[in-house]
Amino acid sequence: MQTWCSRALLIVVLLCNAAIASAQQLKAWSGGATPPLALPDLDGRQQRLEAYRGKVVLINFWATWCEPCREEMPSMNKLRTSLAGRAFEVLAVNLAEPETRIRRFMEQVPMDFAVLLDRDSSVAKAWKARVLPVSYLVGPDGRIRYSVLGGMDWNEERVRKAILDMLSPAPGK
Repeated sequence: MQTWCSRALLIVVLLCNAAIASAQQLKAWSGGATPPLALPDLDGRQQRLEAYRGKVVLINFWATWCEPCREEMPSMNKLRTSLAGRAFEVLAVNLAEPETRIRRFMEQVPMDFAVLLDRDSSVAKAWKARVLPVSYLVGPDGRIRYSVLGGMDWNEERVRKAILDMLSPAPGK
């Protein structure tokens, strides 16, 4: 009985956290320097954030079991497609799941962007990704500009505007 109650309480807490997190939106970053990010992708190629210098990069920490993560993936894919040809990329960092599970998920939900494997969650810890999903928008200079705690529609006008503003060079440059 105690185990069932503990599990039920944990589920309620997780659902409440997800509801609170999904209510939050794009937030200006004030958390300090951008941590390093170097992880293999599903094809075994090492991906490093510094290789994307000059681009706006959406970094999303996620897992297949996370319902808000699952819900926001199509909007991320649509955003990337709509910005094709621009200096914009998406890196989806999966937390410690087997590749077979990730690939099965991708058969159901197309993702036309790099999926990176954080097998031991060390990168998530460095980025302080404690709740899923959590996303960061990194500017062309390699600095985090915004963070989002919880799932969101990445095609909302205000989100697209923030990204497009980062893609546009400042006057006089």
